[in-house]
Amino acid sequence: MGMGTPPGGGACMMGWAEPSNPKRANGHEAHAVCVVVRAETRRGVDDEFETLLKDLAAQVTSEESGCASYVVTRVMGSQERFAVHARFSAWRAFRRHAETGHLSRALPRLSALLAAPVSMEVFLEV
Repeated sequence: MGMGTPPGGGACMMGWAEPSNPKRANGHEAHAVCVVVRAETRRGVDDEFETLLKDLAAQVTSEESGCASYVVTRVMGSQERFAVHARFSAWRAFRRHAETGHLSRALPRLSALLAAPVSMEVFLEV
């Protein structure tokens, strides 16, 4: 949507998804990373899923120095819908999280309880 300077000069159009300062936006290594993962469990396994997520959260916060917070939430009015809100100090810490043993062990157990694939949004702190 965004365009550079049009031929002959003039104003520059900038789309919502395009950063106004591309150099700064591409330098994501220095920014904190915030992640929201949403999951929906099969009916009747929500308590087991919650326990597994809470155990994972405890491991993440105690073993990963680059993780500032890892909060497990449940959608109000729903037994089966959860979200994890995490904040990592930098992109490197987020990438290391994906390679940890505790996450590798937890994912197959959590995945087996899902009704649908999870969704994940990754944000850079501004």
